[in-house]
Amino acid sequence: MSCHVLERLEEVIRQRIREGNPQSYTYRLYSSGLHNVARKVGEEAVETAVAALAEGEERLVQEAADLLYHLLVLLAAKGLALADVCKELERRMK
Repeated sequence: MSCHVLERLEEVIRQRIREGNPQSYTYRLYSSGLHNVARKVGEEAVETAVAALAEGEERLVQEAADLLYHLLVLLAAKGLALADVCKELERRMK
């Protein structure tokens, strides 16, 4: 099964950043600066780990989704894309 939803999500993130709507959580997070975006990724990573150890599968899936979303925002903030990560993963599989 392919996960095209990540590519679609990345497009939505980039669109919301371009639109610059201050009511958009994505835009507000992005505009808060790289430090804050990176901190949020760290927070979500910890929440994902805690969910894996102490909560049910549904909660783990929810936290993993949050982590992936915030990671895509971080990549966008650094001018990178999901494709860059995919290329690196493919390189490592050789």
